[in-house]
Amino acid sequence: MANAKELFSNPREFVSAIVEIRNKIGYKLLYAPAIANPLNMAILSYCGIDLFDSLDIILKSRKGVYFTSEKEYKLDELEGYPCNCEYCKKGIDDFEDLLFHNYEVMRNELIKIRNAIKRRELREYVEAKTHFNPNFASIIRILDMKYYDYQEKNYAVIGNKIIASPYSLYRPDIRRFRERILNRYEKPRNAKVLVLLPCSAKKPYSTSKSHKLFNRAIANSINRYTIHEVIVTSPLGLVPRELECTYAAAHYDISVIGYWDKEEIEMIRNTLSDYLERNKYDLIINHLPKELSNHLDIDAINTCKEHPTSDASLEALAEAVKEADDMEKVKHTERRFENARSILLYQFGKNIDNFLKNCKVKGKFPDYKIYDENDKQLASFSMKRGLFSLTYPGGKKLGRNYWVEIEDFTPKGSVFAVGIEDADERIRIGDEVVIFHNDEVRAVGVAKMNAYEMKESKAGEAIKVRHYKS
Repeated sequence: MANAKELFSNPREFVSAIVEIRNKIGYKLLYAPAIANPLNMAILSYCGIDLFDSLDIILKSRKGVYFTSEKEYKLDELEGYPCNCEYCKKGIDDFEDLLFHNYEVMRNELIKIRNAIKRRELREYVEAKTHFNPNFASIIRILDMKYYDYQEKNYAVIGNKIIASPYSLYRPDIRRFRERILNRYEKPRNAKVLVLLPCSAKKPYSTSKSHKLFNRAIANSINRYTIHEVIVTSPLGLVPRELECTYAAAHYDISVIGYWDKEEIEMIRNTLSDYLERNKYDLIINHLPKELSNHLDIDAINTCKEHPTSDASLEALAEAVKEADDMEKVKHTERRFENARSILLYQFGKNIDNFLKNCKVKGKFPDYKIYDENDKQLASFSMKRGLFSLTYPGGKKLGRNYWVEIEDFTPKGSVFAVGIEDADERIRIGDEVVIFHNDEVRAVGVAKMNAYEMKESKAGEAIKVRHYKS
């Protein structure tokens, strides 16, 4: 990357250059000379820089700069060494001691970054670094606001815990969740009553004390299965109850203080408006606290009196849901089928009605299993992944949806990138995929690369095979 040092001083130009280069070279290694140090290596890695050198460390060591992973200091201004390396223990006497201390800090930072990447926590680590340099914050914001498509394809559809921050509202996996709710997902077709509920600290929501109380109140209706619960939360926006185990709905933690900032309120208001435009209900019951409810323009029965879990609020909710009693009765088996359909629409986006034709869904939420007319299992819901996992017959019935085309072989353990000829561009790491050779389904499995990397790479595991043609 030419002029890396000059570009890095201007976040907007740096991000633009990175995206332009990456779009040209794909997943080849990218080297940015003479800019890496312990402070910026995490943000450089996040942006897509693969190779680092120590030139900046050497030059700054010559100038008497002492590095930690958070800050750089002038050596002669330090009263003590905040480090336990061998050079700091004995005392830094010359350039070589200082240089090797800085090398140690750089090496330790590389280990932290590798671990963060392995644990899918690099974003959180980078966000923590923004407190030490405003340019890092600018880089994240520019990437999120202007280059969503560039970033999103590199974010897995599964993951670990997200510690929500002010940056989380537009991080790619969070935004993707919102966009899938609005563009892919459809509510259960037999759900006629919408109940808007607040989120809970414990995930999945239904395991929390507050949501157990809500469930008890909603169960007061004799037509329980025509009621659809949707949780309103930041930074995700809306989480339908049947998606509460899906990433990132089951994986985020956010500070809850009863205050909603302007950006959060606008996001929720717009998301709810777009959702209701696409998904129609006969009745809406609003059980959200007034701090949020007062900002929403919806025609609803408001049941939150003081606090959502207060006796008065729960009694009002229990009374309001009785409005469903006079509506067309919905059996639990019918609703279970519709819940599975809604999850599959979120996951695969199309062709789901053909997949579900003549099928039945068994099991208690969320442990759904889908069977065909001959009682052959097609799919089962995985709590660990928050998605449906396909069997080989399920892959055959799903067809060319999240497909990968391979050369003429039968995969049994893994499919490596070298054997892939083409792939559905919607595939992300963690997605369920159907593996084809010509028109024949050879296997099903979980993507370990996104579609672009599968097609460009010549090495590495691309798919972990679960079931294959015998």
